[in-house]
Amino acid sequence: MSQRLFGLTLFLLLVSHASAAGGPFAWLPIPLPAAVSHLGWQIGVLLLLPVLVVISWWLEETAHRLKRENNKPASSRHPKTKGGWTWGETAVTLPLAALSGLVLLRLRPETVYLGAMLALGWFVYLYLANHPTWQQNRLWRVLAVVLLVQGTVALAQFLLQRELGLAWLGEPALDLLVEGTSVAERNGQNWLRAYGLNSHPNQLGLLLMALCLLIWPNRHQANRWWRWLFCLDLIAGVVGLLVSLSRSAWVGLLLGGLVYAVHRRGKGPLHRREFALPLAILAAGVLLFALAYGDVMAGRLLGLDSPLESRSLWERQRDLGLAWQLLRERPFLGVGLGQYLAAATVLDPAAAQVHNVPLLIGAELGVVGLVLWLIFWLWPLWRYGRLASFAPATAVWVGLILMALVHPEPSLALPKGAVLWGVAAAQWVSPLHPSTPAPQLKQESRS
Repeated sequence: MSQRLFGLTLFLLLVSHASAAGGPFAWLPIPLPAAVSHLGWQIGVLLLLPVLVVISWWLEETAHRLKRENNKPASSRHPKTKGGWTWGETAVTLPLAALSGLVLLRLRPETVYLGAMLALGWFVYLYLANHPTWQQNRLWRVLAVVLLVQGTVALAQFLLQRELGLAWLGEPALDLLVEGTSVAERNGQNWLRAYGLNSHPNQLGLLLMALCLLIWPNRHQANRWWRWLFCLDLIAGVVGLLVSLSRSAWVGLLLGGLVYAVHRRGKGPLHRREFALPLAILAAGVLLFALAYGDVMAGRLLGLDSPLESRSLWERQRDLGLAWQLLRERPFLGVGLGQYLAAATVLDPAAAQVHNVPLLIGAELGVVGLVLWLIFWLWPLWRYGRLASFAPATAVWVGLILMALVHPEPSLALPKGAVLWGVAAAQWVSPLHPSTPAPQLKQESRS
């Protein structure tokens, strides 16, 4: 039961956009205590799903433990695979635990939600780490459906140049005439970038890039129906990435693909069947998109001197400078958790969120927080990044790192960022092997 509930929870977290205006996690809001009701939070009953997962998980583990104790004489005659709880990979868990401790020390009533986001990342990470068989055989199917839905919605938004009326799933209002809507330039006119069911096109690019890299190792698994779904997912992912017009997500996907290619090349000649279909789909998608919307793509890739792109680049440079200034002024304590914008607007009233996750963490938590975050990034790469069996973990990890250096979305402070880091971290615990079963760390329920 816990596995089904976890799959549903993960699907809803990734397929929708959690916001006060809508989304599944705002349905049927729960009355909040007076102490926090003024903060503007809207908590729906579906936010209880992680609690139900934990309860059902505990009940299953209790039942398994009692069963093992009752069958102890029999099991002693027939040794089985060693089981038990795991805290995950040391290279991931230790720096993440240290960073979490620092965050908890700096929490305030108005920043409790940041602690909840951090707990969400831990929840996803530890559940997957303790269910390696489900991670290998079922996780990719949940991610595949999310990829198909998000890519399809993104394509429709791009073609229609408006939202699809999916506010009940958290789709934002998309109006080309409203300040703040993310657009590209086409023939001197604003052209809407696809959002999918996300808060920003770059978050869509981040999600699709990570999901493509995560489901790739499972391309040989399952039956013919799921293989057809894999092909559709690949098409949806490529198309969704293109219409997001997220340059860093394109580079992240190529970088992750290069990791797979390098690891596979180290084991022998590349199999044509492994790469022919994906490369054909990618090439066909890019070619068709370039033929139909080449001017939009050229505007994003080459038109960096246009007024729209020049303003965006200037604003990012300004915010990077402000973040560095805050870090230099308060290197040890930072400005406080969740207080970056308040501190930055004192220096410049037009300041926005800095597009660099390490700098954001450093500005808010000081040098200690920055160092812990960098250790969280680099320790698993240094320990396992060169091993072919950890290619899936390495590919998605470097893709997330690249995005986090130029965007604020791959953060543990945002729902999708926390979930993606949790899923990516779990790949270090149980590397996925398409041809061999994942190591069985514990006995699991089939329900």
